[in-house]
Amino acid sequence: MAEAVMGPLLGALQELVMKEAQAMAAVDDDVRNLRDKLMWLQAFLRDAEPRRRARNDELTRVCLHQIRGAVFDAEDAVDRYFLKIDLSKYPGWSQAVVQFFIGLTTQVRVRRDLSRRVGSINKRLERIIENKDKYKIDNQDSSSVTTWRPSTDISAAIENLGRFTLPLVGRDEKQEEMRKVLNEESKHPMVITLAGESGLGKTKLTKAIYEDPVTKEHFRVRVWVSFAPGLSASQILKLVLLRLALKPTKSSYDGDDDPGVRLQAALRAKIYLLVLDGEVSSTEWNGILSILGRTSSAKSRVVRITRTDPVAQSSNFVDRNILLTHLDKGTSVELFRKALLWGRGGEKYNRISADDLEMKKHLDSIHDVTGGLPLSVVLLAGLLQTKEFPGEWTRVFEHLTDKSGKSKRDDIILSMCFDDLPHDLKSCFLYLACFPVNMLVKARTMVCMWMAEGFLSPRGGMTMEKVGSHFLNELAQRHLINIPPVEYADPGFESVTVQSRVHDFLLHEAQEVHGGDDVPMLTTTRRLALQNHSDKYAALATPLPKLRSIFSSFEKEDTGMGTATAAAHAAGDRNKKGTNTTIARVFPHLLRSPGSAYTDPKTIIQRLLCNSKFLRVISLDGLDIGIELPHEIGSVVHLQHLAITSCSLKVIPPSIGKLTRLQTLDVRGTGVNALPMGFWKIRTLRHVFGSILLPRRVGNLEQLRNLTTVNHGNNGAWDEKTFSRMVRLNMLHVDGISASNVEAIYKLKYLVILNLASGDQAVIPSDLFTRSNLPRLQMMRLAGKMEQSPTLSGRNFTLPTLTQLFLKNTMVPQSFINQLGIGLPLLSVLVLLEGACESESIVFSTGFHSIKYVTLDVELLRVEIQSPAFGHNLVQVEIVTYSPEILVDISQKPDIKDKIKIDDKYIRGMADPAPEVPNGALQALLNHLMAATGGARPIASRIQTKP
Repeated sequence: MAEAVMGPLLGALQELVMKEAQAMAAVDDDVRNLRDKLMWLQAFLRDAEPRRRARNDELTRVCLHQIRGAVFDAEDAVDRYFLKIDLSKYPGWSQAVVQFFIGLTTQVRVRRDLSRRVGSINKRLERIIENKDKYKIDNQDSSSVTTWRPSTDISAAIENLGRFTLPLVGRDEKQEEMRKVLNEESKHPMVITLAGESGLGKTKLTKAIYEDPVTKEHFRVRVWVSFAPGLSASQILKLVLLRLALKPTKSSYDGDDDPGVRLQAALRAKIYLLVLDGEVSSTEWNGILSILGRTSSAKSRVVRITRTDPVAQSSNFVDRNILLTHLDKGTSVELFRKALLWGRGGEKYNRISADDLEMKKHLDSIHDVTGGLPLSVVLLAGLLQTKEFPGEWTRVFEHLTDKSGKSKRDDIILSMCFDDLPHDLKSCFLYLACFPVNMLVKARTMVCMWMAEGFLSPRGGMTMEKVGSHFLNELAQRHLINIPPVEYADPGFESVTVQSRVHDFLLHEAQEVHGGDDVPMLTTTRRLALQNHSDKYAALATPLPKLRSIFSSFEKEDTGMGTATAAAHAAGDRNKKGTNTTIARVFPHLLRSPGSAYTDPKTIIQRLLCNSKFLRVISLDGLDIGIELPHEIGSVVHLQHLAITSCSLKVIPPSIGKLTRLQTLDVRGTGVNALPMGFWKIRTLRHVFGSILLPRRVGNLEQLRNLTTVNHGNNGAWDEKTFSRMVRLNMLHVDGISASNVEAIYKLKYLVILNLASGDQAVIPSDLFTRSNLPRLQMMRLAGKMEQSPTLSGRNFTLPTLTQLFLKNTMVPQSFINQLGIGLPLLSVLVLLEGACESESIVFSTGFHSIKYVTLDVELLRVEIQSPAFGHNLVQVEIVTYSPEILVDISQKPDIKDKIKIDDKYIRGMADPAPEVPNGALQALLNHLMAATGGARPIASRIQTKP
């Protein structure tokens, strides 16, 4: 899809015209002419892309292929220009003037080269336009491919990403069947194969059972491993070891059986539940079972999630197969209604529930157009959420009915959902093809990459980060991405994943970007995803001069092995088995490279940085590159996103200060704890992730939005000027802060999220609530003992916008809880974690009128909710961990009994709130809990509703 590149390219051309209008007057006309042609072709592409998918027209395909080639050449010309003449790398005007006169000849030559290239591209585009008119490509069929009007903009609504998890519908019988199999008596360990085509909800069903408290109690060892297709048994077993927090040592790489031996030792005599979510060949699968079957307990279970038909397993295991099928008509309609209501479809849900014959007709056809495939039902609901009028619904169903029988139903619906996306959002959605199937990606990381690629720009008063969040919200509401629930996650740190069938569609669309070539030339590769566990470094041995982005996602190697040794073993499987390296093909160019000779990782990365000067995104997760990042990183002046995580890296060179366009640095999971002073002077910085010492003085960082996590250290006490040049910082996470320097953050007026963790001997001052005056703060997490002031009063709190508060190990008294109810009028979420309270009882006596969710994950003997406290907004009071003698007293507010959820995740079973009983009727309550938990060990929890 050339449009994915054309949007950022138009932005670069506009920057080129604006930044150097006077310096390149001779080139200005050609650049403007190129920009105008691209704008017209962009409009043509937006209509031609759906036609190419719908009609498989050869003339359109050839035209699109030629346009893509011209667009890529234009991108190269602009990037080459900025590479050689980049005024932004000279921070002072005097330096720019001096550099200009020193290299005047070079500057003139580069501009002439740009003029020549742009002129050639203009002529090429003119020939393409002439051929388009000559062969009447856009007039072959005047009828529109889409019978409905595609969306032109995203929703204005802002939602919490964690709220988009759909409930499981229509699988009650299969859930019960799996529960019985998990607890079934057997003389041998059991393999449960959950099979069915993609889109039936296999992973969702298994996850619901996996997270069930009964499952957690029965299986003390639980491991879930998701992996991409094509891994060997040895590689999968290494992933299982890593999930068990047992890193493979050097010896585990010496032979194919060693990971299995290590795993056998780890699981011996244990009752475990192992879930393997991914496609694996029958040979490798039997190899896995042969290892697991030698020491597994008869009560252990292995669950395999697969698209293929179940096959006979190893004789050491008992087989149980659960086959998922399509939903029936009634269940399809039920799922459609819930999916429609779950996002922003409340109004439409009410409308189709009314006595409307046309809407009833649509409901009756849900099963026919989707075939009862849950994925198709959910995607159709997400599409129809965006349609405002009944007539638009009618046209969507007409299109589906017209296409039925011509291709697969799920392909039709996926194409419709993609074509309906606003144009800016298509590029962002297609970018998800760069990551392996089943991979979880942090939402904030994804937004940072979109920014670096040029997919996002400020609009309507919103920053690029806010626009990116809106884009993710839109994709989630359309059910095109999944947001697995994460307990207590900060906004932006939710994980995003794509269903495997949707991922297949994205890969197919990505392949079309370069005309469908299976093996593109190495010199044309623009985006590269390393997904080969057998030889991680193979593709990097070849020069990639046009590379813009590189990604990897591997488990962290055992750093005790040494970098060179780990890398050598990473190529071990290929050398032993004689297999070739396969690099996943991703948008916009994919690479399949034959095997390569082993080279030291540091040398490989040096070559990459020297040969790939156009790099904008480097995201290497789990790929060891050595202790020190090569100093050649400073020569990649286009780089905007640098993420090197989960590896043995410890040193960032001073040359990183030359990256004058850098927006994001991520070194989480490494040994990096300090950065060169030159880094802190990069004015374009927006996000810094890691565990890093912040110096006392930094440069002008007015664009910095996110600083996570900063270590205070022992010798760098901050003062009031430390954050004075970070005026737009809206997320800050500090470890080791003390009362003496917490005031340094009080002047961050744009701060929205604040996480503070005190040192071992330090305390968090209570005047954080009364003196900080952070007018935009919405979420605060405090970990560590809080200083208590006798003069503290809730009426003097200065955090009027705070909506979410998390406390851990703060040891606050009851008086502080009372003050929260009065001093934080907008507080909607209160989470008390381990050590939050100094007392074993807590009373909500007054205030908290905006509260929606209260979570008590702390040992308590008594919880009392009095009549003045809590308002009509209350949704749930969740009591997660509690003493067996707990008493929940709501005698003054019996109306909230149904909103109290007792959820002890350490016991077998989950008890509903007890029925209303008078004081003293403890035995009746115990009997109720015994029945609710199926005879499990009882918990004497109490809900008192009568005085």
